[in-house]
Amino acid sequence: MNPEDSIIFKNYDSSKISWLKSGGLISKLIKFKNLDDLQNNKDLLSEENIIPIGNFSNLLIKDKGFDGLAIKLAGNFAKIKIENDVLIVGSAVLDSYFSKYCYQHSIQGYEFLYTIPGTIGGNIFMNAGCYGKEIKDYLISILYYDIKSKSVKEESIEDLDFSYRKGFQRKNTIILFGKFKKQLGDQTKIKSLMEVYDKNRHDTQPQKVNCCGSIFKNPPNHNAWKLIKSSLDSSFYEGPIRLSKKHSNFFENDPYISADKVISFIETIKSKVEQKHQIKLDQELIIV
Repeated sequence: MNPEDSIIFKNYDSSKISWLKSGGLISKLIKFKNLDDLQNNKDLLSEENIIPIGNFSNLLIKDKGFDGLAIKLAGNFAKIKIENDVLIVGSAVLDSYFSKYCYQHSIQGYEFLYTIPGTIGGNIFMNAGCYGKEIKDYLISILYYDIKSKSVKEESIEDLDFSYRKGFQRKNTIILFGKFKKQLGDQTKIKSLMEVYDKNRHDTQPQKVNCCGSIFKNPPNHNAWKLIKSSLDSSFYEGPIRLSKKHSNFFENDPYISADKVISFIETIKSKVEQKHQIKLDQELIIV
């Protein structure tokens, strides 16, 4: 392996990059900056336990740690290109950056991404969305690395089964790029909509705290926050791990708290809601 091409960290403390400032050690973390870099180190990808990580806003490593290889993309995977009527967006591009890029180029439709804290790769994995829009609505195709065949492949959105909070979650793959629709719009209107979404986020969601975004998916015909609020007493809104007083489907936690304590808190909420409403909540936070 050429050290100029890749950086490997051993026993990496995930709490350093986690939005929750919590999490166990990752036995090996490697950063790839381009396709050549990835292909030159393809033998490393033969390990059984592999997880791609993005902005670490929706991921938590248990206290016992992750015994495997975590892959973080950077460099060319954090860039955006326009080719004719298609936007080619790297998996490591931040959602907010992509939204601002589109505004600067008078491209409409991506205003909703301005308030999502993840990356494009994470969004494609989760089919993230808000304000009635989802990433699948604008996606044309996905370029991904197939670990088994050690090759780059492309699949059209028409051939993929995206649904609510379920995107491209195929095993033994690494999402590299997304190809997106390019539709020009009025720059003033685009900026105005971004500002509306941003104000709503500040008014209704916790800010400048350790937070992973929504804890749970909305069950069919229900709002998760309403189920939670009606199932729990005020004690859940206090302490080192606590529900947000702004929004009951968000929690805040003190930094460097045990990941297992966070997980226990989430499981308790699930149990309380199921006891009260006979509904099982499905979490958005990915726990490894």
